[in-house]
Amino acid sequence: MFNQNAERYATFGLVAKLPSEVIDGIWGVIDQDLRGVVALPRVIQFALIARHGRVTVVFDDHQESIFEFDLPFDYQRSFPETIAVLDDGENQTMMLIDELNA
Repeated sequence: MFNQNAERYATFGLVAKLPSEVIDGIWGVIDQDLRGVVALPRVIQFALIARHGRVTVVFDDHQESIFEFDLPFDYQRSFPETIAVLDDGENQTMMLIDELNA
């Protein structure tokens, strides 16, 4: 799951609300900080919060740990509170949480 060589996408809904550098930063968190450290389910959810005016990505593994990753990008109040990343075995798609349930 979440092989960094798989095809990766972001939905139009997400791209309209989140800058590409933040999206790329979240892919980096998956590749460099989570994969191989925790068991990643088919769907990962991240909370986006503001810390000192910057974006912090929060991942709860629902086991023992909550991971927080500070990105070097300004936080905007218009950012979604939660996003999802789906790995269907062939493609990986980052989306708004509402799009996951649609």
